[in-house]
Amino acid sequence: MDTSELPESVRARIAERSALPAVDKVRALLHGYVADAETFSEIRDELASTARTNTVFLRQYLAALETILTEPQPAGTLLRLVESDGNWGIDHDQTDAGAAEFFRRLADMLREVIGEVE
Repeated sequence: MDTSELPESVRARIAERSALPAVDKVRALLHGYVADAETFSEIRDELASTARTNTVFLRQYLAALETILTEPQPAGTLLRLVESDGNWGIDHDQTDAGAAEFFRRLADMLREVIGEVE
């Protein structure tokens, strides 16, 4: 995305967010879209609403999810992210593997909502 036409404050915010480590971008995604949601449908609706306006940060979130799913993480990291930062209980598999499945579903959802606006 060409940001040259955006106000300096917006460009600075994009640059600041872009520089965050993947785990911090995932935390931002969880805090912003998951922590207060009760269902996946609610999460999807919020992501879709954002996508209709701008996908810059959603693309960053997707890349961050892909990173934490492909790069080794310390034991317990994925589960803590989902249950603590995301305020989302995993009933079926309270392990990093169960949390990874949650993140894969969230990544698929992001791909879908981004694809719908392109």
